Amino acid sequence: MGDHLAAPPYNFAVLPQVETIDAFWDMKEHGTARAAPVYETIEVPRNSATGVVIAFFASIAGFALIWRIWWLAIIALLGAAITLLVFGWLDDREREIPAAEMLEAERARSNRRKFA
Repeated sequence: MGDHLAAPPYNFAVLPQVETIDAFWDMKEHGTARAAPVYETIEVPRNSATGVVIAFFASIAGFALIWRIWWLAIIALLGAAITLLVFGWLDDREREIPAAEMLEAERARSNRRKFA
């Protein structure tokens, strides 16, 4: 499968405006159409292997603590702590998605849904 079928890196291109208890039902009852969305540039977190690395060190630490291999437990806990600290001091953890890119992606997603 191509990259064009991948899920977008954001949850909502535009936050939905909910003004009643059941907005979808209200929209169907009164026949009100949604206004054209106004897209804005958003920031999303960059992909990171930090969680996988910390999980690796935590697994090693758990094994070492169960079997009382103290030197390995200390090394694994230090590895997890250092990974956490390095990630914590990174300045470039987010990226911006321009409004034009989101508009293009949402149009492509909408066209795929029409032909599916």
